[in-house]
Amino acid sequence: MSDEEIRNELIEFQNLQQQLQMVVMQKQQLQMQLSELEKAIEEVSKASDKHAIYRAIGSVFIPKTSTILKKELEEEKETLELRKSGVAKQETKLSERNTALRKKLEAAQKQGLLSG
Repeated sequence: MSDEEIRNELIEFQNLQQQLQMVVMQKQQLQMQLSELEKAIEEVSKASDKHAIYRAIGSVFIPKTSTILKKELEEEKETLELRKSGVAKQETKLSERNTALRKKLEAAQKQGLLSG
């Protein structure tokens, strides 16, 4: 490997680490949102349709029945689960690439091509 190839791979390795960190944070945020939605669904499930439940839409509160609100929350949960699944796949790919590149750089270091 040439010095330029090593430099490029080091830069790619650093970029991958940053991307991986951002993806992990995004996944954690999605998990927190999912937990909040699950709690909301649980609470809405306890309510009857006799009483209106208000949902904030921007700065306005809209009355909803518990049945309708529960359906909306479950749809949101499904969407978040799909997003979380996509982020998890992205995390796996980045992690695999990161591991492969790290091994390659470690091999170059052992050969004395990379100063440590």
